[in-house]
Amino acid sequence: MIPKRLRLGRGLIGVIALAAAVVLGGCGSVGGTTPTTPPSLVALLLPDNTTSRWEGQDRPNLIAAFKKHSPSTTVVVYNALNDPSKQQSQAEAALAKGAKVLIVIPVDAVAAASIVTEAHQQKVPVIAYSRLIKNTNLDYFIGKDSEAVGKIQGQWLADHTKTGDNIALINGSPTDNNAHLFNKGYMSVLKPLFDSNERHLVGDLWTDGWDPAKAQEEMEQVLTKTSNNVQGVLSANDGMAGGVIAALREHNLAGKVPVTGLDATLAGTQRILLGTQGMSVLQPIPVFADDAAQLSVFLIKGEKPPADFFQSVTKNGAVDVPTVFVPTVPITKDNIQVLIQNGLYTKADLCKDIPAGTGPC
Repeated sequence: MIPKRLRLGRGLIGVIALAAAVVLGGCGSVGGTTPTTPPSLVALLLPDNTTSRWEGQDRPNLIAAFKKHSPSTTVVVYNALNDPSKQQSQAEAALAKGAKVLIVIPVDAVAAASIVTEAHQQKVPVIAYSRLIKNTNLDYFIGKDSEAVGKIQGQWLADHTKTGDNIALINGSPTDNNAHLFNKGYMSVLKPLFDSNERHLVGDLWTDGWDPAKAQEEMEQVLTKTSNNVQGVLSANDGMAGGVIAALREHNLAGKVPVTGLDATLAGTQRILLGTQGMSVLQPIPVFADDAAQLSVFLIKGEKPPADFFQSVTKNGAVDVPTVFVPTVPITKDNIQVLIQNGLYTKADLCKDIPAGTGPC
C-alpha cells in the first residue's frame, strides 16, 4: 500500500515517479507483500467511451494491478456508454455472476446509489472510483481533490488572460459530481474576476457525457454569439478541449486562445506541445488503479482495510466515505518532458507528428 505520508505533499517528480513505479511493479502492499486471495470475480463498471482514459488507461491499468496483487482474481469489465439504466443492468449482471467487489465509475452520481443498495443486499462492497456516488451508504471512494483541480485550471486561465477578456466555460457532464466540484474550484478564482468586470463570462455550458463532439458544438455557439470575440476557454478535460480547439481552428483561432484541460492524455499533451492547448492536469492513473486493486484484495478476503490506507473522508450526502485521494499536478509545456522521463509516455509516442525541436521532441 502507498502509505499516507507518501500521499501528502508529493511534488511533481515524486508523483510521476510513483506512478511509473506502479506500472513497473515497484509498489508493494501492506507489510511488503500482497495477501494471497482465493479465486474471485471483481466487476469494473466504466461510464462511457467518449472520455478516452476509461478504456485507454484505467481499464488496462486496473487489469494489470489485479494481475500483480491478486492473480487469481478475474476482472470483468462493463461499459455503460453514458446510460445510467444500462449501468444499473450491468451491475445486476455482475452481481448475478458472483462479483465480490464492484468498482464503479458512475454515469450519474445520484442514480448510481441504487447500484450500491442492490450490492449491499448481496453483501458486496462498492468502491466509487474517480467519481463519487452520492446519497447512499457507499463503502469507499478512490479519487482526487476535484475542487483543487478546478482551482488549478481557473488560476492558469486567469494568469493567461488579461483585463477585459471574454472567457467561455465548457463544463463537464451535469450528472458527474466531479464536474460540479471542478466548476466550484475554477469559479472560486474566476467569479471575482467576472463580478468585477476584469473578465467577462460569455458562455457557461454543461456537456452531457463529457462528449468532445458536443463540446465542439458548444464552442461554435459561443463563437457565433460573440462574433469570435473569445480570449480564453475553461475546458474541464482534455477530450472536450479537443472539441473546443477543433471549433477554434475553424475560425483560425487555434493556438491564439488559451484552453485548459484535464487528464494529461496523449492527445492533450501533444496539443500542449503544439501550442493549441495551454495546460492539463495529470491524474496518475496507475496509482488510482493500484489503490483500487489493493483495497479490493482486503475486501475479497473479508478483511477490514487498515486505517492508514485512507487519508480522508468524503461527505456524499448520506455518510462520511473513507477516501483515498491521489495527488494531481499541472502539466504545461515547461514540464511536459517529465512524462517521458518517468515512463508515462515514450518519446516516440509523445513526439509523433510533432515538429523536431518542439519541447522534448
